[in-house]
Amino acid sequence: MAEQLKVGVGRVDITPPVGTQLMGYPTPDRPAERVRDPLYVTTLVFEQGGRKAVIVEMDLCVVDNEEYAQIRQGVAKRVGVSVGQVIASTIQTHSGPRTQRVWGWCDKDMPYIESMIPKVIESAAIANASLQPAKIGIGTTRSEVGVNRRGVNENGEIGLNFNPWGAIDSEMTVVRIENDSGKPIATIVHHGAHPTVFDGRTRVISRDWPGVMCDRVEHFSSGAPCLYLNGAVGDIAPRTNFQRAVGDGEIALMEVGTRAASDAMTAYRSIRDFRNDLKLDTLAETLTLPHRPLTPLDEARKNLAAAEPNKENYGQGMCDYKHWRAVVEAHGQAPKPSRPYDQVIVRLGPVAFVPFPGEPFAETILRLRQFSPFENTLCISTAMNNFGYFPTREAFARGGYECWVGRAFGPYLLAENCDDVLVKENLRLLRKMTNDETRMTNEDAFRHSGIRHSSSIIHLDFGFSHSSLSP
Repeated sequence: MAEQLKVGVGRVDITPPVGTQLMGYPTPDRPAERVRDPLYVTTLVFEQGGRKAVIVEMDLCVVDNEEYAQIRQGVAKRVGVSVGQVIASTIQTHSGPRTQRVWGWCDKDMPYIESMIPKVIESAAIANASLQPAKIGIGTTRSEVGVNRRGVNENGEIGLNFNPWGAIDSEMTVVRIENDSGKPIATIVHHGAHPTVFDGRTRVISRDWPGVMCDRVEHFSSGAPCLYLNGAVGDIAPRTNFQRAVGDGEIALMEVGTRAASDAMTAYRSIRDFRNDLKLDTLAETLTLPHRPLTPLDEARKNLAAAEPNKENYGQGMCDYKHWRAVVEAHGQAPKPSRPYDQVIVRLGPVAFVPFPGEPFAETILRLRQFSPFENTLCISTAMNNFGYFPTREAFARGGYECWVGRAFGPYLLAENCDDVLVKENLRLLRKMTNDETRMTNEDAFRHSGIRHSSSIIHLDFGFSHSSLSP
């Protein structure tokens, strides 16, 4: 039996000032006019027998690679761990400050970033100082907060739309953390959907629909902080009656946020079994994702010339111009066949937290979970790094927004089999953590996943709670 688990939580306000330029949409001027709800960084520190793991959640859109490195290094130093024991992620609200450089969208707000990073590190110090004996309960339920947004037009083209028959990950997982006397310490809610209920015309600072959900969960859990870990977000929009890839404002915000809170509390209240000795473990390794070869130089020069008339137009025009200019420049440098990233998986008994350095599609997450040796495999989007979208091979074949927007991050594009690489490499690490290198048969994996098909979308039918927790 494992030793007693301890958990600490720290939260610090990272709300930017009114007037801050907001990110998430290709608009040159979108200053915040008011704060609808504050932004936080919330950090959990887990400790067992001298071993620690840290999970940091920031209520931001995305964070650039350099800042992720600074955050993880700073957190590791304050908590007294290696960077290989720290996961950092964002919720992807599109009503937060500009924390990443994305061609055609925005540049970084460096004054905000420089003030934000010390607050993130401080939240980890608070969590580490508040470690206390804890017990864990895990619940799952079906939720339809998200909807597939890759609509297929009648001419066969893909557009950002409302696709009710497209794949989604309908599992919502709640991790309930309490002290020995039953007082709530923190709650983790994991689900997948873009926080884009507020569109590009919105001028408020907000956590979007996850803020409504977390505030409601906190209300019913004695004020204990609630963290939202965003799952399969790449091709998933919030499901509103507006039936678009983005919502139509405050009414839609409450519609989605309240639905999410109700589902989260269904799972939360269903939990009956708690354990204080779930095995804590971490595994860190550098993974690589393959690149496509650069576009031939003559073709890149022609594309650059064609893009030049639109180089001042925010969105695709500016993005294409900067991309093709970077491709031409890259031809004069040593080729880069792949890009590395640091992967850290945290295990908590039957739960595995698996970061993704970008936005995976629902089918990729479903496939990873189907073959995972863990009962609960919680994939976290926009964590540790950010390479943009991770479309499936099928999505690359059809194209669409998520496929071309890779140009906004540099001259090299991810290979079309990046989903296969992500699944294969993360399964290898998950099996390494459980000392299980054997591959399940497709039939065994299908039974293990609980996947069934109904109403033209993929559902995950895990019931409402786990009757037992394995160490």
